[in-house]
Amino acid sequence: MKKYLIKKLYSVGNPDFQQYAPISDSKYNVKTAKLSELRDKVRNYIEWWNLGSGNFPPPNVYRNHKLIGHFSYNGRFWRSRYHENYCK
Repeated sequence: MKKYLIKKLYSVGNPDFQQYAPISDSKYNVKTAKLSELRDKVRNYIEWWNLGSGNFPPPNVYRNHKLIGHFSYNGRFWRSRYHENYCK
């Protein structure tokens, strides 16, 4: 069974709005069996903490311990072969 994982789903302060501390409580690891479920959890996290794009660092996504991409603020999944700068 393929398992999808995000290590360290978290927020950061947005210096454009004089925010210098994280918005959410702490860092979360998220595991699901489907990529769509993982996306939904990311979107729920953003909504729950009322995060803007400046507060949301793109989380890397792993499948069976292999980096495969990341989610952007709008919930789009970007495969690592296209956007390697975010997946280091």
